[in-house]
Amino acid sequence: MDTLTAIATRRTIRKYKDQPIEFEKLGHILDAGRFTPSAGNLQDWRFILVTEQKKREALACACVEQYWASQAPVMIIVCTDPDKNKRFYGNLGEKYSLQTGGAVIQNMLLAAHDQGLASAWVGAFQDDKVKEILGIPDTVIVHGLLPIGYAAERPAMPHRFSLDQTTYIESWGNRIKDIAVYMEWYGEHVNKALKKAKELVENLARRI
Repeated sequence: MDTLTAIATRRTIRKYKDQPIEFEKLGHILDAGRFTPSAGNLQDWRFILVTEQKKREALACACVEQYWASQAPVMIIVCTDPDKNKRFYGNLGEKYSLQTGGAVIQNMLLAAHDQGLASAWVGAFQDDKVKEILGIPDTVIVHGLLPIGYAAERPAMPHRFSLDQTTYIESWGNRIKDIAVYMEWYGEHVNKALKKAKELVENLARRI
């Protein structure tokens, strides 16, 4: 599956089959998180794998009683430890940790989907309860819980805003009514620039 297809077809799944996950696929998901970019390459992420049924049920309860999450045979809890970032970047360190955590989760969601697995980004949870269940230090940020398994449902694609509703050109609020026309113009502009650059290189080569 190519990247753009994975992004467009990924869905949030809340029903899972009673079917184990191949360890190799789970390893690929963890690697997808590990290859996430991070500020200064500090790699402040930490992942907790949870497979015990009772612990999964306790975590699902801590996620404001989203009990469906415990159906999946595995949960991945994505955390970052911002202390290292703070030592390098001061007050910006926590902001960078938050950015990293979100990027890790998206990578993992796409890696799961690419391998025929399903997941969901569970971001509503009682932070203190999740930390108590898993023994997570207070200074660590919990970004989300990802139930991982085989889907037992096929949700329809949710409504998405169009590009002209979400994209500004050059400054905030400057909407283009027809984004397709603009992108066509931009493509022609780039092609002209490339053609001019090629002519300059060819002229230079002839002079040498």
